[in-house]
Amino acid sequence: MILTRHHQPFGLVVAAAVLLLGVGATLSARAPASEPQPAEIPTASVQAHRRVAFAGPLPAEVLRTIDGDTFEARVRVWFGQEVHSSIRIRGFDAPERAAACPSEARGAQEATEMLRDILASGPVTLTDIAPDKYFGRVVSSVRVRLADGIDTDVASLMLAAGQGRPYSGGHRESWCGKMAAAR
Repeated sequence: MILTRHHQPFGLVVAAAVLLLGVGATLSARAPASEPQPAEIPTASVQAHRRVAFAGPLPAEVLRTIDGDTFEARVRVWFGQEVHSSIRIRGFDAPERAAACPSEARGAQEATEMLRDILASGPVTLTDIAPDKYFGRVVSSVRVRLADGIDTDVASLMLAAGQGRPYSGGHRESWCGKMAAAR
């Protein structure tokens, strides 16, 4: 990944912001100097900082579609400041390109093509942006302005078209049994 003054990996920006928010919250929550200081931050505080998200909206220029629920984008975060990151769309899961069976491979191809078409249909914005479980990738709600001028949730469009299933994190079931039965 190339780092320049204007292009930074979005995951690093999110991680830095979370770190700064955690330090600020820790400093503001400190007891007066006369009271003993705890040796570490309480677990609840650490967990709360991991859930920090940027509200957005932030405009995103789609660079390429990776699969049916992930794309690569250049995101404008400030005047003259852009970051380049992989964006995992919040709220749904599409079949994987590293398929376990032929029906999942076909489903992954269809979902990837549909996501590419949806993202190309108008300006894309990101909201509720947070670090994902993989470094260098973020999870975000994604909206696209369609030809009718209405901003529409991309996950909802993909779900309505049958190109994925609702997903809010955690364990995912195999696509093979479900997709084979549907065909």
